[in-house]
Amino acid sequence: MKKKLVLSFLAALCLFVASCDKDDNNPVEEPVVEEPKGSFVIVATSGEASYLLQADDLKSGEMTIVNSGLETDNGTEWEFNSGKYLYRLQYNQGNAGTSSSYVLNAAGQIEERSIAVEIRSRFTTHGSYGKYIVTAAAGATDTKDAAENVAQGVTFTYIDAEAQTLATKTVVTENFLGNGEYVTFSGIADMDGKLFTAVCPLGVSAYGAANGAGEVHSGTAFHDNVWIAVFDNTNFTNPRIISDNRLSYATTRFRSQYYSNIVTDDRRNLYVFSSAYDSETTKPSGVLRIKAGTETFDPSFFFNIEEAAGGRHLYKVFYITEDYFLLQLYTEAGKPASVTSSDANRLAVFDAANKTLRWVTGLPGEDNIGSFAKKFVADKGIIYVPVVPVDAEGSQPAIYAIDPVTATATRGMAVTCNSIGATGKLLIPEQ
Repeated sequence: MKKKLVLSFLAALCLFVASCDKDDNNPVEEPVVEEPKGSFVIVATSGEASYLLQADDLKSGEMTIVNSGLETDNGTEWEFNSGKYLYRLQYNQGNAGTSSSYVLNAAGQIEERSIAVEIRSRFTTHGSYGKYIVTAAAGATDTKDAAENVAQGVTFTYIDAEAQTLATKTVVTENFLGNGEYVTFSGIADMDGKLFTAVCPLGVSAYGAANGAGEVHSGTAFHDNVWIAVFDNTNFTNPRIISDNRLSYATTRFRSQYYSNIVTDDRRNLYVFSSAYDSETTKPSGVLRIKAGTETFDPSFFFNIEEAAGGRHLYKVFYITEDYFLLQLYTEAGKPASVTSSDANRLAVFDAANKTLRWVTGLPGEDNIGSFAKKFVADKGIIYVPVVPVDAEGSQPAIYAIDPVTATATRGMAVTCNSIGATGKLLIPEQ
């Protein structure tokens, strides 16, 4: 028995010494994770052309489009996908629009890819879903009833950004929500490999009326609900509908465009915002949440943006990091006068964890802001917002760095150009 005790003690002593030796003299080195290399891309415009400028840092310095950057045609929208691709999306009313794409080459320089794609019809919303750039627009379909009434629907165009191929799928959206009305969609979000999009009711068509949906009426009769459609993939079949009555439908209208009000955070939660632009809704501009891994609205989460913002309505939303979102709001309180209003020069930081809203300080005065870019870029906890002054001839557009923790903006990179359409970031492809 004593022999066993001695051996056990010696074994424990050896383990203790070995452990101390390992900790003191041979520390375990953590693997070094190299940050992917790439650069910021600034879409600067002048006249009929755009210039894709590159920068390692947006917090300071100056750039110009003169003898600089990659010159290309102007685009209606610019979509960054997977950190690898930049797509210039061209809207040509009812006509086809040729869209080109750009990447960083092995040397880290931006270049145009060899294959252009043609979006054959207009689009009213767009976004990224996995490797796809997706656009959508409402319109007539090939489906008719016995009386030759044409069914309304939505045509999805989805570009495979990797393969540089394009496909389309038209979906009949008559009675999509079970209330007799046909619909369109606003925004594209990828959550857990599923495609989420906001549903916007439009009214009852002749096709719907002839098939028992009631009398024809343009414009919805359902103003006080929000709906999200969930598709499993780009087949766009068998959608599941999520609904809630705490908000109106999740979109912002500007002319024919339905701007996305749905956005995922880095924990894969989906936040559903509503501008409440509908003139007849009784619901406020606010935000709900769909938790990661679920397909239901979280009953415990609601925030009244309109109340916190002094009666102002949301225009657009951008995710920053963690629980922080940047909100672009209409400058004046009250509902926007019409869908042709884009007077939205107020920025605020929304903290979803604490349910607070704080105005961003450090920006030019609202009367001195001509416009913001359509797309901002967030990087390492900071969001970069291009601001175009009212007098672009007298002062340069500049990119402001906004810290969401303090809700303060600091003037950064100045750009000699007429306007800035978008900012984003591309990575150098792995070798």
